[in-house]
Order: sequence, then C-alpha cells, then structure tokens
Amino acid sequence: MLRRRSDNKVAVSVLIPAFNEEKKIKLTIRTVFELKGISEVIVIDDGSKDKTYQKALETEAKVLQLSTNQGKGAALNLGLQEVQEDIILLLDADIGRSAKEADKLLAPVKERRADMTVAKFPELDKKSGFGLVKGLATWGLKGITGEIFLAPLSGQRVISKEIVNNINNFATGFGVEVALTIAVWKAGFSIEEIPVNMTHRFTGRDFKGFWHRGKQFKDILTVLASAYIRGVN
Repeated sequence: MLRRRSDNKVAVSVLIPAFNEEKKIKLTIRTVFELKGISEVIVIDDGSKDKTYQKALETEAKVLQLSTNQGKGAALNLGLQEVQEDIILLLDADIGRSAKEADKLLAPVKERRADMTVAKFPELDKKSGFGLVKGLATWGLKGITGEIFLAPLSGQRVISKEIVNNINNFATGFGVEVALTIAVWKAGFSIEEIPVNMTHRFTGRDFKGFWHRGKQFKDILTVLASAYIRGVN
C-alpha cells in the first residue's frame, strides 16, 4: 500500500541528476515543488564544472554531490539511497517550467493504473540528431519485449518503490533508461507512455553532439546485447 501524507495525498520523492545545468536547475527545482504531493526533491550534482551545485543549494532541495562526473546511473543510485517515499519521480535538470507536466506522469502510478510511466515529448519540427540512437533503442526493445516504445530514451519517468526494490539499482552509463525499461518489463510490471508538453535542451550536430550520441549508442548497444545474452527474450 502506498504511504500517504497527513492530507491524504500520496507522497512523492523526486530525483534530479544534474551535470553542468546552472542555467536551468533552480527553475526546474522550484517548478517541481509546485506539484501536488511532493515530499522531497533530491538533486545529485554529477561532478559539474559550473555552478550547478551552488545554484541547487539556493533552493529547498536536498543536494548531493559526486566529486567527479560518473554518469546518470551513478548519480541516480546515490540519490536513491536518500529516498523516503514509495513513488519516485525521475526528472532531467534542464526541463525548467515544463516540469509542471510531471503531474500527468504521476497520476497513473498514484492511482495504481501503471507501475511505471514514461514521458513522451512532442515531435520536433527540426531534427536535432540523426535518430540512430533512438532507432537502436526502439529496435532493441521491440526485439526483447515485443512492444514498440515511442519514447525509449526519455528520462522523465515515475516508478513505484516496489520497482526499485525489485531492480535494486539503476544501470550505469547512458543506457540507464533502456535498461530500466527492460528490467521493469522482465519483472512483469506495467509501463505506460504519456504524452506531455515538456521541453529540454537537445543535442546538436556539432562535434560535441556527435561524441555524446556515440557514447549513447555504445552504452545502449551494450545494455541490449547483455539482455539478449541473458536470454531475456
């Protein structure tokens, strides 16, 4: 049974991993605190080189810090140790005011209509990349689960504490979302993708962007290969 606050609202813990997000981190945190039922917001600074950590400290959030950049999965695992509630909202640090859309993700899990919800962002008029990483994730997940996920890379998710207890930890590297989907599906939990009007910074077509997508591709391929080797499908 989900624990409730004194006002009978289901309480939610929020995990926000952040790396060099000094421009948006405060706005994201403050917007999250406006959502109903938020008990705590835990920000994990993943070895940022800018003022992300200092900016986060200026809010009501609990702020943790990794001394070096260890990746999203490692940041989430550090934050997970501090979580107090039975529903966990995962958000990227750069979504700013659009974090208010997280209410749409919370409702199905609070009402026990889904075990994990995933945010499906609006389609972009302008492509920010070549779609190879998303294509790999979609293809790999279909091969493993038999289902087509439209937002396989989305980091905006709501999960129950029961799921966390079942999977123990988040995967390391850039394959964290794909690995989470596989683990949730394998354990028999329900997954629902929810359309939201969220926005965030997209990876560009410069060298830095190509380098980032290359690391994503490698990590996701590793996750998928590992799942096939274990005989998940």
